[in-house]
Amino acid sequence: MSSPIRTLSLALAAACLLPVAALASQPAIWHYADENDFRRGNLDGLALHPTTGLTPAPSLQRIDVDAEFVHSWVRDGQKLWLGTGLLGKVFVVENGKAREVAKVDAPMVASLLPDGSGGVYAGLVGSGEIVRVAADGKVTPFVKLTDVNHVWAMVRRGNELLAGTGPGGKVFAIDLTTQKAREYADTGAEHVLVLGLDGNALIAGTAEPAMLMRIEGEKQVKAIASFPGNEVRSLVRADKAWYVAVNGAATAVPLASMKPTSERPGKDPANRPSAEKKPGKDPGAKGRGAVWKRSDDGIVSRVFLSPEGMLSQIGVSGRTVVAGAARGGRVVVGDDFGDVQSLFDLNEEEVLGLEMGPKGAQTLFTGKSAAVYVVGAGQPKPAVFTTEVMGETGPAQWGLVEAIGEGSLVVESRSGFSDPPSETWSAWTPATDSILQSPPATFLQVRVKLASPDARLTELKISRQVVNRPPLVLKIDTVFNKAKRTIAASWVAEDPDGDALAFVVQYRLRGTKQWLKMHDRLFPLKAMEIAPTDMPDGWYELRVEVTDEPANGPAGARATARISKPFLVDQGRPEVTAQVVGTQLQGMATDAISKIVRVEVSLDGEPPVLAAARDGLFDRNREAFDLDLPAEAAKGPHTLLIQVTDESGNTAALRLPFGQ
Repeated sequence: MSSPIRTLSLALAAACLLPVAALASQPAIWHYADENDFRRGNLDGLALHPTTGLTPAPSLQRIDVDAEFVHSWVRDGQKLWLGTGLLGKVFVVENGKAREVAKVDAPMVASLLPDGSGGVYAGLVGSGEIVRVAADGKVTPFVKLTDVNHVWAMVRRGNELLAGTGPGGKVFAIDLTTQKAREYADTGAEHVLVLGLDGNALIAGTAEPAMLMRIEGEKQVKAIASFPGNEVRSLVRADKAWYVAVNGAATAVPLASMKPTSERPGKDPANRPSAEKKPGKDPGAKGRGAVWKRSDDGIVSRVFLSPEGMLSQIGVSGRTVVAGAARGGRVVVGDDFGDVQSLFDLNEEEVLGLEMGPKGAQTLFTGKSAAVYVVGAGQPKPAVFTTEVMGETGPAQWGLVEAIGEGSLVVESRSGFSDPPSETWSAWTPATDSILQSPPATFLQVRVKLASPDARLTELKISRQVVNRPPLVLKIDTVFNKAKRTIAASWVAEDPDGDALAFVVQYRLRGTKQWLKMHDRLFPLKAMEIAPTDMPDGWYELRVEVTDEPANGPAGARATARISKPFLVDQGRPEVTAQVVGTQLQGMATDAISKIVRVEVSLDGEPPVLAAARDGLFDRNREAFDLDLPAEAAKGPHTLLIQVTDESGNTAALRLPFGQ
């Protein structure tokens, strides 16, 4: 030990038992190992498979539509018709362009059906009307259905148009010649959202509840399946079964949420939202969707659960089901084994519809904002995976990056101190020899370019270490225990990285320069009891140095120190002199360090009484005192016992005989 000072046995015994460090500032790894990890990032031009990882996706040609979202579509030969909202418009897509042909008095065109003459029937939201839109864009009323607001779906059977409606969940039959409508079936649900034909029978998918109905004839409704959730959003016949998209949203169609976006991504490429700002990235934001299968033998089974939120339209190709997702602008592809992969990552938030071709999805329809994407057309989009913004508790040093896969994989990174990224972030910088070159910061993004057609990314590991920040001693307390004659020292310390801490405790006499150590190794506790029997009387200071060496080792440790307020060590007794003049005791009490705080006097063994300071107050280390004695003290002999106490609790006694 550097000083002869003696501390209680507890202190040195505990010093041998340093706690196991919580290695908060040791190197750590962000690990992208499966499909759920990669889905948190941005998949530009990529397809994501649950077992084979990320690969370049088919090319896409984008066709802008001047609307908020595409809700309905129908193909009539080479002509593709679109129904949109929030303002009800009808478009025709030809030769790579979307041309507005008509406006209707409704917030949305919910359904379309070819009229056989080059035009379409359009089912409207809000009025329960069906109008006819001719090839030249002329709009004429066709029929207004009673006691309904929305015409969600239409199919043609012979010379009849069958319409699914809501609220009320009814199906109407309209004679195409007379334009007369009659109630054909009442499903008992709130909405009939989709219709399909099975021979002469009608299949209806409903909302509130989510059920599948078979309508064999007029008013002959039979439930053939029910599903957990609120709505059947899409319906496809394939392989002796009906495939349905079922969502768990609170309402069939969230009209209240249909609000214009502040920026339409398709209008100006420069204004498209960046990956980290794209809406819909929250997995819980849109509820859950699933694809179910109802076989002709009556068996109902779930094909897959959507990892991308609610589903819109589905299509079936062989044993594969393709579905548009209402989160992140993605398309999901699943099979009977439950494996699901995500295709594309569009700038728009929602994929509201899709059209199937011989090799799968061939056309996509989006919302927020409206666009048509032709799969396999246009120039291939650069295939880039960008991580979400990854953050640490403090500035971090970036290290090794491992992009595991095949083909050409080019890794870049950028870093900064804000989330989302801003102009204050560093520029995208390529990794060198698999080491990230971005400067230390709190936040990081990494992107991997799949730069060859055969490229595949299956795993990504990113090493980082928080730049070690110094711990701090926030306060030091010293309390003199008069009963035990010890000094209880305690301190409060914290580490911003959560590292395990240890301490070096030193002391010095105030006014001197040399600090003396109170122990011979790092001290693990935040309190110490000092028995200062070998410390000369005086005012002392305590210095507590805190270090995070237990977590970082001697080379990487950071340390800071704090000095306490002065505390008094006073082990010397006061001195006292006194005399009796007549019947008055007159005396002087002095102490080298402490203030005199009390003088007690006992006459001939009687209970003691307090003497008074001559100046009226005991507040100095040299105090004159007086005490008037009783009248009988004039006749002796007598003996006085005088006891003086200083502020440290030290006492001195004087036995004074008088009157001999």
